[in-house]
Formats: sequence, structure tokens, C-alpha cells
Amino acid sequence: MSDAQDPATVPGAGTQVKLRGCSRQGEGDESSHLRRHQELQAFLHLLEHSSLQDFLSKDPCFQISDKYLLSMVLVYFRRANLQLSEYTHSNLFLALYLANDMEEDLEDPKSVIFLWALGQDWRHQVSDFLHQRDKLWARMGFRAVVRRQSCEEVMAKEPTHWAWTRERHPHHGRAQRSFPKAQIPLPRGPGLSPPHCSLCALPPHRRLCCLRPLPVLSKCLSYNAEWQRPSSQAWPWSRGFLIVLPTQLPLEPGTYTLHIVPKLLLCPRR
Repeated sequence: MSDAQDPATVPGAGTQVKLRGCSRQGEGDESSHLRRHQELQAFLHLLEHSSLQDFLSKDPCFQISDKYLLSMVLVYFRRANLQLSEYTHSNLFLALYLANDMEEDLEDPKSVIFLWALGQDWRHQVSDFLHQRDKLWARMGFRAVVRRQSCEEVMAKEPTHWAWTRERHPHHGRAQRSFPKAQIPLPRGPGLSPPHCSLCALPPHRRLCCLRPLPVLSKCLSYNAEWQRPSSQAWPWSRGFLIVLPTQLPLEPGTYTLHIVPKLLLCPRR
């Protein structure tokens, strides 16, 4: 990861801009589209390498390498004006670590990248890795924020590619700090088997059963003799209402039906 070994660390590389005149209208756009296509193909070809395939297979829950984080890597490569010869493993790990810095709340999962990028002696090379990350960030003009739309535009160019199937399940969504660490299996380093996730192993309809149940109202609503024909003042939800679910209950995408049973709303007689 020294400056002489990694093309991404060459001082001033990618900072010079050459202006080319267009002899015909649209010629510049065609050249730009061709360049974008070549960059995408070079990036997807890089993902096919056996060592990166091994790395991705150790992250079955997509904690550090879901489809959005991978698409951010290509956006970073383009912002840094990397040459196609610079689409390397080391630069991919630098960009992926930076993407995790920007998008993820948990610190532990992304540290696995050190094992793959630096090898067995990774502890003595972490500071240099972070220095190289900052150099890549500088080449990008310190523009590390990527819109979701930009990621989806990248994926739309090759919509059937396997990399874009790495979609994280809702129960592994972001900012769920209240979950015990045991429920968040971390990726593993080279030579180790992928972690087992008890939640991902369950059918989708059973994953919600492992989460905390919904809170129950501590007080019963008083009986209203006109409950069959409630007024808008007595029952505000006849005009629409809002249900706030706890953060520990992520729902699968879809449409849900709410059933209100009048008997459950009545206090028992004493």
C-alpha cells in the first residue's frame, strides 16, 4: 500500500483536465457514454476476481457490501477520475471503506475490510490504509456523499448483474443500535466460513416473530354506547389516524390491513 505500489496514491494523478474540441454536435456525448460504459465493465470485471468473490461471500448479510455500497464504489472511482488501470483491489477496498464511513452507523463490521486489504499484518498497516483512503477522498474533491438516485442509475445500466441482487434485509437495516450484537453477525476474514445468521435463515413471515412485540395500551377506552356509529369527536380515527411502530419492528415491503375489534376496546365490567 505504499505510494510507489498503488497508482491511486500518485501525487497529482487525475487532477489535470484536458479539453477536447468537438467537431460535430453530440460527438462529446458519445465519447462520454463510451467512457462510462468502459468504467462500468471494468468495475464489474473486477468484482469477478476470485479473491473479491471470496470476500463478498463472507458477507452473506450484506453488512458492508450491499448493492448500494458497491455502486458507491464505482461513483467514487469516477469522481476520482481513476484510469481503468487503477480499477484495482486496493482501490476498491479503500472506496468501500469510505462508503461504509459515510453510510453505516456501526463501526465493527467495516473493520473486516482491513483483513482482506492488508493481510495478516493488518494491525501495523491500518494507519497507512486510512491515509490512502484520505488521498482517494481528496482526489474525489472530498465529495463522498452519494444520492440514492445516483446508485440506482449505476445499477440501471446492467440491471440483471448479480452484484445488484445483494439487497440487505429490513431486519439488518441501519441505525438499529438497540439490537444485541449477537443478532448482527459480522463478516469474517480470509479462510473463515461465512457467519450464520439465525434471522436470515428463517422464512420472511417468521422473522418478525423474533422481534420485540408491539406495546399494549395500559388503559382501556371508556365505553361509548354509540360505538357502532361513532362520531368524529369520539373516534378521531374515523377521519384517519397515525400508528407509530417501534424501531425494533421493521416490516417487509407490502400492504397491511388493520382490523379493529370493538370488543377489545372495551374495559371489562367489574
